[in-house]
Amino acid sequence: MEGFWTVQFKGVQGWGAGVVTMIAGRVFGGDSVVMFMGTYSLVGNDAKVQIHVKQFMEGLMNVMGPKEFDLDLAGKLEDDKLTLAGSIPGTELKLNAVLNRQALLPARA
Repeated sequence: MEGFWTVQFKGVQGWGAGVVTMIAGRVFGGDSVVMFMGTYSLVGNDAKVQIHVKQFMEGLMNVMGPKEFDLDLAGKLEDDKLTLAGSIPGTELKLNAVLNRQALLPARA
């Protein structure tokens, strides 16, 4: 799953789009309203992603509502497409996301 990805997502308050970098089991990304960091794992084609999301731009709405939250996602990797669904743990607040890998990362020394 390593690479540079674009993401389109739909939450309880609308839709959005952003970018994601996945490297060595870590996730880094964001859009014009929030940033997020976390971890990912892949077993076969089954993906799990856990991120902590934090709103950094005041005055704009994020797709989930809270200004800071955790998000647990699971889904499938098919070639350069990753489809995920999940929620904020302990709530009914759900999010769906489709990621498309745009580039592989350069080899690390």
